[in-house]
Amino acid sequence: MGMGTNMNREELIHDVIERELVMFLNTKNMGGTASCQENPDMFRQWRWMIFSVLSDEYIASYKEDLIEAERVGRNLMTEKYARMDNLIPCVSPNIAKVRKITATERDWMQQLLQEFPLLFPQSLARFDMYFPAEMETLSERSLDLYQACVDEALRTGENLARKRYSNFYQRMGLGTLEELEARRREKIHQS
Repeated sequence: MGMGTNMNREELIHDVIERELVMFLNTKNMGGTASCQENPDMFRQWRWMIFSVLSDEYIASYKEDLIEAERVGRNLMTEKYARMDNLIPCVSPNIAKVRKITATERDWMQQLLQEFPLLFPQSLARFDMYFPAEMETLSERSLDLYQACVDEALRTGENLARKRYSNFYQRMGLGTLEELEARRREKIHQS
């Protein structure tokens, strides 16, 4: 993987995130503008983290989903949040595939919470609301490519949730998950 391919990957991710951001900023929130909508850079960082562990093929397919949605006037971000609040019925072309992916990602998330309890003190409630709603907006083709990423990770014993956060904190220059957890442990012992 030379610099050339890597640059193209970052450009692809950037393009996808900017398309998502337009939809995100056009999502009407029940209580006015959401605080995260006033911080597009944070949105960009979080979305980059999600894509950082997924294949080029998946990201390219998801980009096609976004372009198709734009073409027919769908806002995938609006649909995702409406699903999170249970305001609209399921929008997925294949809910069985969504459930299968979600089950594995939930296991990974649970492992992460157990391994780094101070860094991730939250429960899985947010994940349970957010993740399936996100997966439901994918085309069947994108779901299959996402599943391929999951299968590959399972084959090599990798936890994609762990890798995602690890990439995120590294990119922010905050260190490894182990270092961050250790730092929090020290703070508790000092207080």
